[in-house]
Amino acid sequence: MLKKANRTVMNMGLAALLVPAALTFSTTSASANDGGAAPAPVQEKVTPSVPQQQATTTNQKVIVNVSALNIRQGAGFSSPVVGTATQGQEFAILKEANGLVEIAPNKWISKSSSYVTIASGKPSASQVKGVSTSTPSTSTASASTSAAKETSTPAPAPTTSTASGSTVNVARSLVGSPYQWAGNTPSGFDCSGFIAYVFNHSGHSISRTSVANYWNMATKISSPQPGDLVFFQNTYTSGPSHMGIYIGNGQMIHAGSHGVAVADLDVSYYQDHFLGYGRF
Repeated sequence: MLKKANRTVMNMGLAALLVPAALTFSTTSASANDGGAAPAPVQEKVTPSVPQQQATTTNQKVIVNVSALNIRQGAGFSSPVVGTATQGQEFAILKEANGLVEIAPNKWISKSSSYVTIASGKPSASQVKGVSTSTPSTSTASASTSAAKETSTPAPAPTTSTASGSTVNVARSLVGSPYQWAGNTPSGFDCSGFIAYVFNHSGHSISRTSVANYWNMATKISSPQPGDLVFFQNTYTSGPSHMGIYIGNGQMIHAGSHGVAVADLDVSYYQDHFLGYGRF
């Protein structure tokens, strides 16, 4: 009996070995992952992320104190003008860089205390004149105003000279540009480079030269009009050594050591070094 049982077991084992390999899985349901590969992981449903608006990174606001202040596309005074902020408008400050504050994505204004006030809290208004702070804007600035233009000085009364008016306008458009020795572009000016740039962009044609040569070229006058030249002597060197553009009301615009700015001619330093007025 034992021998018969052993033969039965052996026969069953032999039968198992003779069954085709494919049939050994006949009791397992087929799937795309059969054949030894691990089941594919279940793919979770991913909801696409929604771009978030730039959040205010400070708890401060900026208040415009001048009648018109340029809004620039980037954090630099040579960045294109894309709009104008007007007096009394308030904006949340997103961030600060290079002397400007960002009031909306890709919209920057000067943070100079000459033009704005920085205060704590949230703004009570957020609409820029002619430019929505929530949508892209189109620049309406002309090529002559694409340079830095941040000024708190009122424009002078119109004159009879279109050329002189244009000269003053170009000069004003450059207020805020930095000082650079031998510079003659909005990215940096010295005093004579500033004069050459302004006059060549306001209907004149003059060469870049020294203050002394400009003094010799100019027609000397005693009663200046906006757009005329103001000369100074014995500043950093002897003789004619500094100059600016007269804009009326006893003021000039010049490229001084702190950049292009409006200055009062009755300041004692300018009185002490005054040389005379000239006209091209």
